[in-house]
Amino acid sequence: MPQPFAIYSSPDITKKEFTVDVNNAKYHTTNGKTTGPSTYVLNAGQVDIDKPSDPKIDATTQQPTQLSQLRMSLTGLQDDINEFLTERMEIAKNKKLKTQDVKEEKRLQEEINELLDGGDDDDEEEDIAAAK
Repeated sequence: MPQPFAIYSSPDITKKEFTVDVNNAKYHTTNGKTTGPSTYVLNAGQVDIDKPSDPKIDATTQQPTQLSQLRMSLTGLQDDINEFLTERMEIAKNKKLKTQDVKEEKRLQEEINELLDGGDDDDEEEDIAAAK
């Protein structure tokens, strides 16, 4: 049976291919590490009622059925894709924060320069005239 695969592309990534590594244990389970409730939710006492069933084993071969093999492979691929996209989101978030920091720093520097140049929006002559 051919192994499933996935391809991701975006404006900045031409092609990112996700493939199944049959020697890796994460492609031999239906319990993905990035699927299901978070550790926080489980520690709060919630029960995972949507937990996937274990792979079905063929009685004659004592091996997972073809459908179970596909489910396990897809679970591993989903983990790979989720981890990749989470990493991309973190990179984007950090870029946004850096951009915001640069903009804020530039704004503050402009404000400081304006104050040092006497541009504090106070017109001393108007203040003196108003005081008379």
